[in-house]
Amino acid sequence: MTALLQPRHRYTYQEYLAYERDSAMKHEFVHGEIVALAGASRRHNALASRISAALENGLTSGCTAFQSDQKIRVLATGIATYPDASIVSGRIEGDPADPSGGTITNPTLIVEVLSPSTEEVDRSSKWQDYQLIPSLQEYVLVSQAQPRIETYRRLGSGRWEYLDAREGLVKLASGATLDLSVLYRDLPE
Repeated sequence: MTALLQPRHRYTYQEYLAYERDSAMKHEFVHGEIVALAGASRRHNALASRISAALENGLTSGCTAFQSDQKIRVLATGIATYPDASIVSGRIEGDPADPSGGTITNPTLIVEVLSPSTEEVDRSSKWQDYQLIPSLQEYVLVSQAQPRIETYRRLGSGRWEYLDAREGLVKLASGATLDLSVLYRDLPE
């Protein structure tokens, strides 16, 4: 006997926004599905906090840094995510479909701290979606397991350059510098 699988319910973006507004938890919106965000480890949170501080300290004039509570929407695909850190250079553009004004659509930098449960998505489907943000200049992946920062930087031709740092300083287009020795010093387990 074969079990019949019920098709998954696909939510509209407006349904997601209403659900998110009334929820005590954060959720991402991925191709019609509402996906709950799991709590992060102490190590993840400490690393994300240090990255946010470094971004804030290195900002150039006219840029705004955000932490993980800032929702970003990729207008080309409709997904909405909460990266660990982001920057907008210049005027902040809100999502026209979000009447609360809480969602931005024009980050120039997105940072994801890799977790065992999210690394595959951060490296594949999210990265594919993020590349469709016209303003995005850098996508930064930060390992929890070892000192390592991977950066994808948009070149003038629209192609992406890949940089992999395991020590030293990582200079970002936003003006911020990530010092691996500082980021990883005495991280909690």
